[in-house]
Amino acid sequence: MLSHIVNLVSGYEADNGNRPNLVYMNETHYTYLRQELPGVRDHNDVVAMLGIDIALSEVAVRPHVATVRYTEENILVS
Repeated sequence: MLSHIVNLVSGYEADNGNRPNLVYMNETHYTYLRQELPGVRDHNDVVAMLGIDIALSEVAVRPHVATVRYTEENILVS
């Protein structure tokens, strides 16, 4: 899962000229990602390691990345 997310980020950056700041995934994807990172203790460490925020969504059939604009009052929370 980690390599897939890295590839998504790289492809997005190559196509759009900027790095995404959010990855959408479902709980199953997130569980697989956490299993690949046994030394990572909590969610904030996962976000720091990826360098992008994570939005969990039950409708995300497969992970995808995007650039979103946050307002002063963030709706998306890790």
